[in-house]
Amino acid sequence: MIVKNYKLFEIPMRERDLVFVDTETTGIFLDKELLEIGAVRVNSKTLEVIATTDIKIKPSKLESADPEALRVIGFDEEEWNKEGISLMEGMRKFLDFAREGMLVGHNLAFDWMHIQNGIETCDLEPTYFYKGLDIFSMAWLKFGKTKHLEKMSLKEMAEFFDIKIERHHRAIDDALATYHIYMELVSL
Repeated sequence: MIVKNYKLFEIPMRERDLVFVDTETTGIFLDKELLEIGAVRVNSKTLEVIATTDIKIKPSKLESADPEALRVIGFDEEEWNKEGISLMEGMRKFLDFAREGMLVGHNLAFDWMHIQNGIETCDLEPTYFYKGLDIFSMAWLKFGKTKHLEKMSLKEMAEFFDIKIERHHRAIDDALATYHIYMELVSL
């Protein structure tokens, strides 16, 4: 893929909004589909939430989904048929939301790869900065040699910081939890 929008490289990092992101998929491998993207846009200077988005994407190959992945996220085919949009619409909506921002996630590589896969499938290009922040790595630096957090999963970190996740493994709720955990980590 050739990046045509070089303006993305010119904006100073401290002027970029942070876009906390979480995805839900039909399985962990890249041959599986994106089902949901949750994102929270935050002003990088004030760290205040600017906007949120929850994008449900209708799967086109539900028969190849990992049943355990569908169970974990509480996939309801009726809900997705009612609220879901096409992958193309979903990727465009996300790219518009994340424009010129810097992605932040818990185990960001997983979400980034699935988002990138969706972008490439739709023959689109990223609108967000090519660098990101991972709160798993931040927590590892602080707690990696202690017994405070055994797995450093999003759920375990939320419990450690007394952050309530409304619906764990729903993209918007996990993206919000990621934001709140980030705020706790930067305050340490």
